[in-house]
Amino acid sequence: LFCLSSALVAPAAWADSYSNFQQASGQLEALMSKATPQSGLPRLGDPGVAQLFAHIADGPRLFRAPVAALQDVNQSVALCERSTNLGKSYYQFGLTRPLPLSGAELQQARREQVTQNLADYGDEMAALFAFGMHCHAHLIGLMEKEFSSQPLQEVSSAERMRARAFSKGSSTMFVNVVQFVQVPFWNVAQKKRMLEAAAQHAAANANLMAPPLRERLLTSLADADKDLDPALAPALAAIRQALSVTTCTGLCQYY
Repeated sequence: LFCLSSALVAPAAWADSYSNFQQASGQLEALMSKATPQSGLPRLGDPGVAQLFAHIADGPRLFRAPVAALQDVNQSVALCERSTNLGKSYYQFGLTRPLPLSGAELQQARREQVTQNLADYGDEMAALFAFGMHCHAHLIGLMEKEFSSQPLQEVSSAERMRARAFSKGSSTMFVNVVQFVQVPFWNVAQKKRMLEAAAQHAAANANLMAPPLRERLLTSLADADKDLDPALAPALAAIRQALSVTTCTGLCQYY
């Protein structure tokens, strides 16, 4: 009886996860709009903020939701952009504040601000960037479905350009997240969250990329094992395995 009631409740709960995402995103955006240099941005340890992130960053749950909007490419793109913009807001916090500096001094001050943001808001950024991996994987599935429904030779030049632009944009995000394994600002837990999301969707992302680009990313990871925390090894291995595939099918053909 319990299993039956759970089965009946699940679709409604999944649908709620979509509206919860939209509502929680709006609430987080409102909190961020009130941030000052003194107060800082909302953090996971603040009252109520962890609950907002639970609704915003749970990609696996959200993308099971039987919601028409999630079967629409444009509405799904808008959802991904909304979460990406939240992550960027953490990354860029304080960068627009006018400073009595110019040239190299201004650039240095901006770099120091970004480093401080990563120290202050690394957990929040990691959650949002990991969600971005799930969101883009959902988009890849929608685009693959759309483009697999027609023979390659019948795809118009405009649609080819759209597929190519999508592949380039999504693969750029994947490359950036994968290369976080080698940068010092993220701690192991943050890297693990992002890399595991990237590894979960590594095959789909690699299949967007022309084989030479896969090889280039694989080569860039050659030294990633140096001082690698063992907790990151399984995800990195899965990503490398996906990048080692040399065949080009699906959206890769439009790259």
